[in-house]
Amino acid sequence: MATRTAWLKKPHGTKGLDPLGAQAPCINLYGQLMPGITNVTARARYYSFYPWALWKFDQLGRTRTHAEVSRWIRRADCLFTMVGIRHRIACGDGNALKHDAALIGSQTLGPIVSRLGERDSLSLSRYATNEDAPERYFMNLLGGLGQYYLGTLDGLKILGRSGHTPGYTPEIGSAMAKAFDAHVDGDHFVKTMDGDVVTAQRLDQLSAFCPCQLAQSTQEHSVLLDLFFDRQGQHGEEGKQRRASLGLLLEMISALASASGKSDARVDHHIFRACAYTGALAGGGQWNLPSSIEATRKRWAVYERNELLSVAVQCIFWGALRTLEEERPLLNTIDAFRAWFSKTKNVASAAAALGFASVTKGMELARNALPDVAAWEDERHEISLGGRLLELYAESNQRDVVADLLTASARLILTLLARDTFTGGAYDPMAFPKDYLSLYPVNLVSLRSRWQDTWGKQSGAEWLAWLAGHWGVETHLRVALRKLRQQSQDTFHVVPSDHGLVVAHMPEPTYTTPRFTTSMQVLQDLGAIERPANGEWTHLNPLGEQLRGECHG
Repeated sequence: MATRTAWLKKPHGTKGLDPLGAQAPCINLYGQLMPGITNVTARARYYSFYPWALWKFDQLGRTRTHAEVSRWIRRADCLFTMVGIRHRIACGDGNALKHDAALIGSQTLGPIVSRLGERDSLSLSRYATNEDAPERYFMNLLGGLGQYYLGTLDGLKILGRSGHTPGYTPEIGSAMAKAFDAHVDGDHFVKTMDGDVVTAQRLDQLSAFCPCQLAQSTQEHSVLLDLFFDRQGQHGEEGKQRRASLGLLLEMISALASASGKSDARVDHHIFRACAYTGALAGGGQWNLPSSIEATRKRWAVYERNELLSVAVQCIFWGALRTLEEERPLLNTIDAFRAWFSKTKNVASAAAALGFASVTKGMELARNALPDVAAWEDERHEISLGGRLLELYAESNQRDVVADLLTASARLILTLLARDTFTGGAYDPMAFPKDYLSLYPVNLVSLRSRWQDTWGKQSGAEWLAWLAGHWGVETHLRVALRKLRQQSQDTFHVVPSDHGLVVAHMPEPTYTTPRFTTSMQVLQDLGAIERPANGEWTHLNPLGEQLRGECHG
């Protein structure tokens, strides 16, 4: 009976992270560009610690049941984080990026370990418990391994399955584990786990487990360098691509530092996006890249182009829903929505600011005003326009920004079109699985198509209404219905009702997260770069220079 009526259950409600599916191509692209590092696999040493923990379990001859492996992994996971926190405190440098940033459960365990006095002790099992308790360090039964790292380590052939529980692979995983074991006192770590007593002195004795000690663990460090930079050629095209993208980051740090005449550089994901998209440094400075790295830079430029389109359409959708929420008209179809939206004061203001009679004329104006691609700090440049959109959205709590947001979004889309040479494929040299883009109407292929077959003769108001109606509301309803059908998730931001289209939740326009932060952390863990606690400035170490040179090949 349960299976026959399961479809009647109320779907799980969520606001949805990509209400238009506009970010899906971006996510697919950065997944291709930085394989093996995800947005949640931030610390390089977990790639060797988790196989070591499973290997050590087997070396001790423990009973391999799911319950016992889960208990073991949770305790090891929890203790590993405690060591990192304690080592930051003991070193006194306050630099979490070196020690405990992004360690599993560090937000919960940080205050606890910080209060641990020289004569105090903690029960490890109290925090590693899998029962619902306020002091529990993490929810997933397999800790951070199960929540974040298992799929990635499986894809890299470091881990696999041993029955119903995770296990290390005999080739790569075993080598990782043995390399890790060579530098640490594994028996002391296990005694602490089994003894269930954690003291400040014990954590200090285990400091070799801190992520900052990776460079001192010679064998492990070498194995991880081989992994991330695919020095042995074990990981095929994905390994080559990961190496190239990490090499691009090292090249950018070096070039920015050199251009500023300093030994370090200010680097964040905004600067990375701009440099990768334009092939130019701040101030329009030339960025001379070796051909192998330049090819990867151009691939990242395709990602960023799609990202800018995504942000522009998200902002138009947000502006449409904000207007719908305020005016509450009775609208039952997309055509009715378009007719209403084109006549709203927000669209009228935006159309007047745009100042063209047709989109064709708007394209002429955009081409005439198009700054050089290298001038990404120019306010008319698509990079600057993308940043301005999110600044405007951030101001929405203080003032009415809808008209300004619609105007800037339209200008960004026109600038993307004006920059396009319309030669080759819209995503060249990147590629998607067959029919992939049919699920996600907002994409670079459809941008070209709609400009060529639909938008040209539309007025500014008609065009904004088309974007809000078809790429906004209509696309959202299709995406939300698909998630409802396939995942039983209610992700509707606007819903059809007896009162017409009704706003359920306001979306939040945003960029995707292209694995930049975690990749930078991995480079720091490996010793290729150094950063202060705030992460604002980045210095390229001698190893980073060496790896940068290796990536030229």
